[in-house]
Amino acid sequence: MPSFYLFLFFFWLAAVLKSVLFWVYLWQIKEYRLDRFGAEYGDSQKLIRFWIFSGGRKFWRPKWTLKAILIFWTSLGITTLFVSLPVVSREVLVAIYLALIYLFLPLLVSLVVLFWNIPFFFLKRGIAAQARRKIKKLKKLLVIGIAGSYGKSSTKEFLAQILARKFKVLKTPENVNSEIGVAQFVLDNLVSDTEILIAEMGAYRKGEIKRICRMVKPKIGILTGINEQHLALFGSLENIKKAKFELIESLPKDGLAVFNGEDPRVLDLAKSWPGKGLIYRHNVVAPRRNFPRHYEINLNAAIDVAKYLGMTEKEIEAAIKDIKPDGKMIKTFTGKNGVLVIDDTYSVNPDGVLAALDYLAEQPRKTKIVVMPCIIELGRAAHDVHARIGKKIAEVCDLAIITTPDYFEDIKSGTGGKAILENNPKKIAGLLGAKLSSETVILLEGRIQKEIIDFFS
Repeated sequence: MPSFYLFLFFFWLAAVLKSVLFWVYLWQIKEYRLDRFGAEYGDSQKLIRFWIFSGGRKFWRPKWTLKAILIFWTSLGITTLFVSLPVVSREVLVAIYLALIYLFLPLLVSLVVLFWNIPFFFLKRGIAAQARRKIKKLKKLLVIGIAGSYGKSSTKEFLAQILARKFKVLKTPENVNSEIGVAQFVLDNLVSDTEILIAEMGAYRKGEIKRICRMVKPKIGILTGINEQHLALFGSLENIKKAKFELIESLPKDGLAVFNGEDPRVLDLAKSWPGKGLIYRHNVVAPRRNFPRHYEINLNAAIDVAKYLGMTEKEIEAAIKDIKPDGKMIKTFTGKNGVLVIDDTYSVNPDGVLAALDYLAEQPRKTKIVVMPCIIELGRAAHDVHARIGKKIAEVCDLAIITTPDYFEDIKSGTGGKAILENNPKKIAGLLGAKLSSETVILLEGRIQKEIIDFFS
């Protein structure tokens, strides 16, 4: 009997380690924010499934930052303390006690996250203040801010590569668009001879872009688009519009506001702006590069700003010819058996999905397939958005494989039976294996599993 309980204890210990790692990982990908965590995992069925199985068979672990390390070891330390308490002595009761500790681990890790959020809040304020002081000293630095529900990253990349022909440019890297991210990047990378800083600005609530602007003091602001992305966090489209418009409102009197003329919500905001402004649109007559249409629009934003800053047509044209799409942008490659793969897996939002499906429709191949998850954090707009995506899939695709169940029925209702729910990479490979040929094009959209992407290589 004792050997059995010894085995049971080591099994429990392994389960505890796996559970703590999973919950630290889960909180980390939601930036340790209760609002973001609740928006995606607040659904009772999903939360219970995660609570009991802690990530299923797969072993998840966070990126080992200082905060993740502190949360992990604090959680394990408290768990060890509970285990060491002489609460029960009988072996059967000990097993029950250990099981209860395991069941309460998600709550324990969550409380530890909230505890460590307090000192890290003040640490972030201090880092932002340091970055603000550093930028204030650089009198000749021009800061360009980019905000919007979609299109920020590609606009930033195009603008940085074009302006680099004439200026010394620094841009925030991928996924760095929060106040603390921008602040730390400024402290680590901004040097005295930098002429232009391009800062991507993201937000999940009103006031967050305003804080970034207070720190970096943009003189040019680009508003790329507004849609339902993160509606669950903002509460309404009106709040999203107000939050993104904080960039424009933060500009000085002699600043320049740049608006996407293809987005009706952005155009509404442009009409209310009393200051200096530019409106960019798709150039139907003379597209500059063989990019998807939505990238052509974003490229035009970069061109207009470059002209405003004094670059000549010749300089701009030379820069455009050398533009290299980065890893976050949509790309194509030829995969197994000659299948054409459109990789748009960096992120997913309603307009981005529809634009990618338009790009899929333009491909001359006979069979068109999309593999994608449902979109998160859309709040009450989720059903309508996914139904709209389903209708677009029906127009464009022969088959849609949806990898998450949340709003699958909404997508399926619009596709006329073309949608299949499947998240197992091996089963997806089996479904697609016979369809891989030079007559097929497959769109990989949103954050799908790496094994699915690797299958086509």
